[in-house]
Order: sequence, then structure tokens, then C-alpha cells
Amino acid sequence: MLRLRFICSIFLLFFIIEPGQVLAQAVNATMTGIVHDQTGAVIAGAQVTVTNVATNISQTATTNQSGQYTVLNLPAANYRLEVDATGFGRYAQTGIMLDVGEKANQDIALQLGSTNSTVTVAADTNTIQSTDATLSDVVTGKSIRDLPLNSRNPYSLIALTPGFSGSVGNNYNSGGYSINGSRQGYTDVLVDGIPGGFPTVNGNSGVGVFPSVDAINEFRVLGQNYAAEFGHSLGGILNTAFKSGSNSYHGTLYEFARNSALDANDFFSNRNGKALPSFQRNQFGGVLSGPIQHNKMFFLVSAELLRQSSFISTTTTVPTLLQRQGDFSQTFTSGGTQVKIFDPFTTRANAAGNGYVRTQFANNVIPTNRINPVALKVMQYYPAPNVTGNSLTGANNYFATSTEDNRIDSWDVRVDRTLGHNQTIFGRYSDRFYDDTPQPFFPAAISQAESRIEQRDWMRNGVVGYTIAPTARLLYDARLGFSRALYDYLNAGLGFQADQLGLPSSLVTGEGLPVFPVFAASNYVQLGNPDNRHNAFMTYSLLQSLTWIHGNHTIKTGLDARMIRVNDRETRDTSGDFSFSSGFTQGPDPNTASVAAGNSIASLLLGTGTGDLIQNFKDVASQSFYYGAYIQDDWRVTPKLTLSMGCATISIRRVRTVITASTILIRRRLLPWPRPWVSRGCRAAWCL
Repeated sequence: MLRLRFICSIFLLFFIIEPGQVLAQAVNATMTGIVHDQTGAVIAGAQVTVTNVATNISQTATTNQSGQYTVLNLPAANYRLEVDATGFGRYAQTGIMLDVGEKANQDIALQLGSTNSTVTVAADTNTIQSTDATLSDVVTGKSIRDLPLNSRNPYSLIALTPGFSGSVGNNYNSGGYSINGSRQGYTDVLVDGIPGGFPTVNGNSGVGVFPSVDAINEFRVLGQNYAAEFGHSLGGILNTAFKSGSNSYHGTLYEFARNSALDANDFFSNRNGKALPSFQRNQFGGVLSGPIQHNKMFFLVSAELLRQSSFISTTTTVPTLLQRQGDFSQTFTSGGTQVKIFDPFTTRANAAGNGYVRTQFANNVIPTNRINPVALKVMQYYPAPNVTGNSLTGANNYFATSTEDNRIDSWDVRVDRTLGHNQTIFGRYSDRFYDDTPQPFFPAAISQAESRIEQRDWMRNGVVGYTIAPTARLLYDARLGFSRALYDYLNAGLGFQADQLGLPSSLVTGEGLPVFPVFAASNYVQLGNPDNRHNAFMTYSLLQSLTWIHGNHTIKTGLDARMIRVNDRETRDTSGDFSFSSGFTQGPDPNTASVAAGNSIASLLLGTGTGDLIQNFKDVASQSFYYGAYIQDDWRVTPKLTLSMGCATISIRRVRTVITASTILIRRRLLPWPRPWVSRGCRAAWCL
């Protein structure tokens, strides 16, 4: 119901503010120029026809008293240009390639003669942009399809554009790049003229649409001096367009395979007798496009799947079998000196009158009755050493191999329809699922204790666009779209109840998400991961514009309206995050650190460390509205001088933000865990 009210309010705003004062982002191209004779005298009343070669759809314009013509709303494609004027021979030009958002300039010289004679030219439009001050660069469909792309991510080719810095990944919030020195993550992403991104929890913009290489037409990166209609972003614009169907059927089927069985090992692995790590990737799919009704209705369907499995390994340090029992008699430094363990509960003033001292455990062994019962159970979740490790310190005594599985399923469908009375309509829907799952390094029985994360993304994006040209000099365009990303950051320890370790039952009943607690002993492998997330980000947009050609002026005015929702649930430290260092068992001076005194596992066994507990770390549901109105005038003063003047206004209204939080913070130093815990809790909800 709320979405319906939002959409209706935007339509009302369009008519209340001023007809046409609403925006559609410029994904289509414009062609303009001057028609003159061989002497340079302009020709008024000449008829200019621009035809899309693939679909045979034409648009017609008539030159004004200055001999100027302008043709709007031309999708990026291959075009044929024809000019007819009384008393002059017919002019025809082929091979005109228009790019996404291009403002192409093509001046035409007609020759005197009969209209039955035709001068045919095979050439593209001028490559020098004399009518557009925007600093931008285009990555064409040919480049996208011909250049090698790891995992076939077309956005990787943004790196070809001047001013690019950073990297582009395949999943949620992986667009860590900037244009011309702007802040990373502040680039607006437009796909088929509507926002293809979404806000993330840190305020940056993610990418929710990853077109197949064979389904994308091209994209343009706008760096500086772009038109007022792009006022939403100061960090650059990535303007992307899908292909549309044509009067001919076109299709591709493909499979790209990588397999370590076909690869040679590297020199150093061969020299050390190590086998080539296993890697398997299969990426396959296809694209089909064509006519539903010739010259009227066209379709495109794309599907792409990726299955990847790669070898991963870890070398880390786990407690030795003796250390797990409190016996540190065989724990040595890299120099061969025994690491002495001191009793933190013997801390006392030094009889000499300077500082404090502690007493070392007899035989460097912690008595059984002094070992914390929680710590004993925690020790069971460390994997047993399986390699020798360092001969003195025992470090790096655990080695394990596993695989990381990556899966991507994506598909897109687009339909274009030409209606009567100079009207067109199109619709597109894109769906993508991404899963990245590392398999456990720990044995299955204790794998919940591993600090392992599985990432999943569900991304959906759709747009419906409508265009009408009541006259040859007036164009109205409206696009309604949405972009949604559901992101899961899944903790391997989900479902583990902390009281299984002997921790207080209040950790289970405190309304937090049950996960394996974090036990971080310095210089040893960490148990547990504090983080788990379930987030949904949505952008609903309505973008409209009215373009009016008046003499030498091309005036465009509009409004960009967006409803933005962020539903964010992040849980952290819900079962406790406990850290242990050698400081609690070092000595004899407790304030003097030494590599030969103190051990973090000894501190853990005694139950001496620091920690915290946070319940419902971040539960946020927010909704806000964005309106951006603009007006722009491109005034062609002379054939060699064009002035672009525009302004934009932005209004942002936060309707409601609901935050629910419950926090319990516990810090314990030098206190054994069996003693009663003292905690304070608070709960609050408010609206901003």
C-alpha cells in the first residue's frame, strides 16, 4: 500500500510542479547537425530520416530556418541517415554507430540536382564531440566481447576508462573504485536509464545488475561536466544499456572451462615437490534475440551460470596436547628457552618496594583444579595438531586443505515494442543469485567453531519505459524501476548454544542470535566469528523527462524520484567475544612483557581475559525519499559553439528510521568464570 501511495504521489508531483519537469536519465543518443549546400548556405525545410538498421524503425526531423536538425531518443545501434530537400540530390549515409548517451554531430552538404539522384556515403559521425562538454568514455560491445574477462564481468572493463582507480568484483558491495579521484563507492550506476544500484549500510552504492557479456550493448563512464540530469552523483556515472532484439534472430551458446588438469605446474612448486592446486571453473549460458513482430516488437533472453571450485589451504597454530592439559613444560621460545607461566592470582607488592611480582607455577604446569571448566570444553573445539611445526616453538602445527565453491545463476529478459502515434515501450527484468561457500578446514564434528563465513546475494532489477513524441520537436519519456539486493553473511557457528560450553544460560535467553562464541588467543587460531548479517536494500524509482527543441535550443527538464529502503540486521558478539593474551600469565613482574614469559592459552585455561557481549547489534529499518529536479538548455549559438547551461535541485526526506537495540557489555579481568557474572542491559526503540 505504501509503495502504491509513493508511485501515485510522484505522478501527481509531475503534473503539479510543471509539465515535463521530471527526469529520465539519458541512456539513448541524440543526433544533431546542420544541412547546407556546397557554398555553405543553410537549407531550411530539408527532411532528415534516421533509421535503425537492425529494427528498421525510423525517426524524421525537419531542418529549421538555421538549417539545423535534431533527432532524439536513438538507442545505441547502427543507423542509416537520409536527407531530402527540393532542388537537391538525395543524400544517404550508412555505417553510423551511436553509443550510449552520445550527442552525435553530423553536418550534411547537399549537391544541386534531381531528387532522383542519390549521393551515398559510408562513414561514421564525427568523432570529435563539438556539441557536448561532458568528459566521458565508452566501452563498446565489441570491446566487451573481444577482450578477455575473468569470470566474464563486463564492469571489469571500467578499468579501460581514463581516471579509473580501484577494483570491481562479482558480488555485493564489491565496487571499490573511483572516477577522477572521487570517493570510492559514490558512483551512480544506471542500467537502461534507471538506478541499477542500491545503498549499502555504510552509505556507499552497490551494483545490483551484472549483465552477461553477450547481452550488454555497451556502457559509458561519465567523469566530469555531465548534464544536470545526472545531478544525483558527484562521483561519476556508469551508464549501461542492454541489447534489444532486431528483425533477425541472433543467438549464442557458450561454455568457458578452466581446469587445473590442463595446466602446467609452476617452477617453484615442481622444485619443492608440491602438486598444482586444484581449480575447476565452468561458465556457460546463451543469449537469444529476435523479432516477435517484424518492425514492431522484439525480444532478448539471456542466461548465464558459473560453477567454480578452487583449492584452498591453511597453515596455523593450535594448542599442543600438553598445553590443553595445562602442561607448558615443553613450550619454548624460538631461541630454545622455556616459556615460564606465572599465576596471575599471586600478584602482590614486591617486598623490595618497587612494583609487583608473581609466582611461577610449579614445574610450569597449571594444576588441574585451577583449570576453568569452560576452558576445558573450549579446548575440545581446537583441532588436534597434525604436522610437526616449528621444532622449538611448535608454531604452524596444523595444516588442512579444502575447497571454496562459487556459484552464480543469472538471467535477463527484455521486450521492446513500437506503438502507433510515435510511441514506444519496453520492459526488462534481471535476476541473479551468487553463493560463495568455503568448505571447513576443521573436522566436521567441530566445524561450527571455525571462523568461516558463507556469502549469498539475491539481486533483482526491473524497468518499464514509455516514450512518446507528440511532435517532431517534443519528446516525453518515463521509466519506472526497482533494484533490490538481499545479502546474507552466514556464520558457520549459527545455532550453537553458548551454554554447551558451560557459559551462563543468560547468553542463550538474552534474545541474541545463537552462534559459537569467539575465543581469540593471541598467536593461535581463532575460534568462532563475531559477525552475522541479513540485509535487504531496495531502490524504487520513477524518472521522467520532457525534451523540447525550440530553434537552436534543446531544452530538457525533469525530476528523479526515488524511494530508498534499508532493512538491516547485523548481529555481533551475541554469544560473547573473548580475547586472551600472554599478559595475564607473564612475570615475575606482571607489567614487563617477555617472549619467555606468559602464554595466551595458559591465560584462557585460567579464565583470565577480556570480552564483551552485544545483543541485537544492529537492527535498522529505514525509508527515505529523494527528489532531484533539473532543467538544461543546450544552445547551439554557431556551428562551432554550443553552450550547455543547466541547474538541479535536490530534496531528501527521511520518513522513518526504526532502530532496536539491546546491549549487554561484560568486561572481566583476573576473575575466574565460575563466579557470578554481573551484567546490565538496556533496550530502546526510537524514530528519526
